[in-house]
Amino acid sequence: MSDQVQPAVLLFHGRGLISAAIRWQTRSRYSHAALRLPDGRIVESWQGSGVRVRTLADWTGIEAYAVRGMTPAHWDLALSYACAQAGAGYDYWGVVRFVSRRHMPDNRRWFCSELVFASLQWAGVQLLSRIDAAEVSPGMLALSPLLEQEQP
Repeated sequence: MSDQVQPAVLLFHGRGLISAAIRWQTRSRYSHAALRLPDGRIVESWQGSGVRVRTLADWTGIEAYAVRGMTPAHWDLALSYACAQAGAGYDYWGVVRFVSRRHMPDNRRWFCSELVFASLQWAGVQLLSRIDAAEVSPGMLALSPLLEQEQP
């Protein structure tokens, strides 16, 4: 990665058992989502860790998406919001919602795609209409007409 990259929505093809379960339950090829920061690090919510900012060593199995209509000001707002959530817990109850189909109250915790969706929403960009962030899986993010896959 160069010193500065374009911010992006990242969608992951995870390889583990939990990733396979997520892909199966959500009927998608994606099992994880994150946001890429301009310095090349990512902000994500990860089971066991919650929201964190980290550097990736392995970029295989990851697709990067630009978001049509996102200005630098939008990205600043979205990434600031996401990074401000660092330290918040992982939203295990929200994940249960995908299995139970029951509404879960806001608990100030995040699962991966919920964090991505809410961060862009905070910046005024609605990836999908008529849906709450807590109902968005990684595969649903990919359905947004605003996402444009970056070429490798």
